[in-house]
Amino acid sequence: MKAENRRPVRKKTEGGPSFPTQRLQALLDELISDNYDHQKCITNLKEHTECHDFLFYTLKSLSIIVKKHNKESVTEVYMNNLMLVLEQMNIPDATDSLIVCTKLFREEKDKDGKKITSNSKLNLSYPKAKRAINTIWNEVISYPLTGSLYRRCLILIPEKVMHHLEKPIRLTGFFMDAYDLGGALSLLALQGVFILVNKYNLDYPNFYQKLYGLLEPTIFHAKYRPRFFMLMDRFLSSTHVPEYVIAAFIKRMSRLSLSAPASCLILILKFIANLLIRYPGLQLLIHNPDATNLEDDPFDPDEPDMSKCRACESSLWEVATLQQHVVPSISKATGFLEKTLPIMEYDISELVEATYEEVHEKSCKLIVHETVATTFHKPTGLFTHHDDKMSDDWCVL
Repeated sequence: MKAENRRPVRKKTEGGPSFPTQRLQALLDELISDNYDHQKCITNLKEHTECHDFLFYTLKSLSIIVKKHNKESVTEVYMNNLMLVLEQMNIPDATDSLIVCTKLFREEKDKDGKKITSNSKLNLSYPKAKRAINTIWNEVISYPLTGSLYRRCLILIPEKVMHHLEKPIRLTGFFMDAYDLGGALSLLALQGVFILVNKYNLDYPNFYQKLYGLLEPTIFHAKYRPRFFMLMDRFLSSTHVPEYVIAAFIKRMSRLSLSAPASCLILILKFIANLLIRYPGLQLLIHNPDATNLEDDPFDPDEPDMSKCRACESSLWEVATLQQHVVPSISKATGFLEKTLPIMEYDISELVEATYEEVHEKSCKLIVHETVATTFHKPTGLFTHHDDKMSDDWCVL
């Protein structure tokens, strides 16, 4: 392709540099096959897509390929190949033109130092690239997708694609269809909806209610647990969310802490503390004398409507029970119940991926002071305590 760029097979009538688009399209046609998995070959595109001239013409070629492909003959192999190609691209942000910082076809010089070719005049227009992106993704989301492909789309679209689309609001139906599939897909779908609400003024009043419904015991064992808590922290960072909504989230996590694995408890406790720091009005939940145990607690964990679950009338008695936890780091994390909350929030980014092994290692490294009493009398043998009545009836043979 570099050789053809320097010496084109067909001369351009308008002159200037030429990009071998026909050869590139033939290459992509072969890579995005209906029958053969070309994963190893496609991953090699990553280093080339960092060159913006190659990236620009790849987008143009892909828009032609997906548009002419028959939707009825789409196979899972074809979709996997196409998604893998799209995942290799990091499209630069621009407002009026595609910023050209690196090129695949650089200016080359002969032995005498004269330029052989110049690509500075290649028309790498961002509006044209944007039209190609819109064409590609309008086709992709119209294809029948498996759960795995849905997951890959839901990760890729909010992070790399959405801000390049002309009308991102059209993705609302796609995100809602993904949410109905349940599991981790629901969380990933809500990330896209949150961006639409936050940046594109989507009116979606049930967003926090759907997020609240995802807080189940199974979330602590899900593959996307770190992503879930980081996104939920972002979703609940707005100071415009009603306090009864935040109170419901605090109580739901507090109740889940009674059955959550030990590796997640510090994360839950720090998350609750952060919400109390953001919303000082909810600190009354720490010491509410009217709800000190399960019998007195008015909170209804089975009520899906956060305005009716009575979380604001409850307390954090579940967190108080963890003060007696056998793991010292967990009981220490409940210290915000007895002390004044700090001004700065806790950093939970290092806690979202905590494992049992890490909790065990930290517990083993704790220094035990020699002055800690472990028994009343230092034993010298079996049944040797002076007040031990068992030695009257038992003996070692």
